[in-house]
Amino acid sequence: MPRKLQPSRKKFTRFTSKLPFQFGLPNVSPALTQTSDNSPIYFTRTTSLLRQQVLANATGVKIKSDTFHPQVLPRDSWAEIDFSQSAILFLIPDDALGDCVGMTLFLKALKLRYPNVKIGVLNSGSASDVFALIPDIEVFQLFISSRQLARFDHVVDLSEMEGWQNIATMPVNPEEALCEAFGIYACPLAVRNVVAKPRMKIGIVPMASSPLRTLPPALIRSITELLSQHDADITIVLNAYQGVMKAYKAALGSLSDKNIRVLDGFRTIGELVRFVEQQDYVVVADSGPAHITKLFQTPGIGIYSSASAKTLQGRHTNLQNWQSGFSGPYCNAPCGLAKLRATADGKVGCMGSLNLPVEALSELPQEHDPKLAALLVTDHPVPCVGTLNDDTPEILNLIQRDLGLSR
Repeated sequence: MPRKLQPSRKKFTRFTSKLPFQFGLPNVSPALTQTSDNSPIYFTRTTSLLRQQVLANATGVKIKSDTFHPQVLPRDSWAEIDFSQSAILFLIPDDALGDCVGMTLFLKALKLRYPNVKIGVLNSGSASDVFALIPDIEVFQLFISSRQLARFDHVVDLSEMEGWQNIATMPVNPEEALCEAFGIYACPLAVRNVVAKPRMKIGIVPMASSPLRTLPPALIRSITELLSQHDADITIVLNAYQGVMKAYKAALGSLSDKNIRVLDGFRTIGELVRFVEQQDYVVVADSGPAHITKLFQTPGIGIYSSASAKTLQGRHTNLQNWQSGFSGPYCNAPCGLAKLRATADGKVGCMGSLNLPVEALSELPQEHDPKLAALLVTDHPVPCVGTLNDDTPEILNLIQRDLGLSR
């Protein structure tokens, strides 16, 4: 008996094109570039970069609707269906790396439960290289054609996942939430194995997409100086796609050891994924690379400020976790904020930096302020990040113990 479907939460754009076209994001591997297939209609998420920056001015393109809602399986039916011989298209609500790593781990578990299931992901955006790690998956990074859509038996909107609507203020673990929602077991994990050895590869990734989660440059200098004393090849990876990278690099200062290199970043997420896989040990902020370590169980230390290490790492123990212990009159770490917030009169920060209760910070900033962002990741970090500088000796001791090093 057919199941009753419901409209997706996310709105999609329906468009046509008189001319052949192809699109791919600059930070996604070229192999995942998409090409039109002469279908009568195409679909993309209304908030996608394709819709916002390309379609309105593309030659031969006609927008049919910006308010299309695909019919999807209701959340309460996910655990009831036998997907053994099914083809499922998953609507990806956002391309944040950490969330998409969790979704990828869930999809791996789904493949273990239903070996013959066919999986597609739509609007995977910048995280497309992460999803492509799953064998035989179809990755539609920016759009899908009506012919391609017709091949799928079911469509699932992953924004129906528990906790998704509040993810900006209280992070969730998508892997655990989705495995529970579908009634399946999580995939097995490799054993964490820390081996200190000559010329071991150590990757340090200190920058996150928010100043609330980017590690202080002084702390990174201290960690790098410690590790450079122990015959390691150290790579510090910044993020050229973030507007504060140059300011952060200047604050980091000169690191003269011949075994230390500083990269402005990688061209694609696929290159970042391969880097994390190749490292013997990592030091990471609460950022996409911290979650990427879960895919390979890369050992290391994760340093957390506003978000809960316990929540974000979940069952994964490959990273030793350090949690900021900041406590102030208006907040205690981890407060749960993933991004900066704004007051009604436009002040941008967090509870600790603005000395305001969370109720006064009900909005996301409407405009990006490059000067403020640079200041927050260099000279004036938010309190829970600044506290990490005070924790430097204990963090260094934790790394030493984990690697079996002596000073």
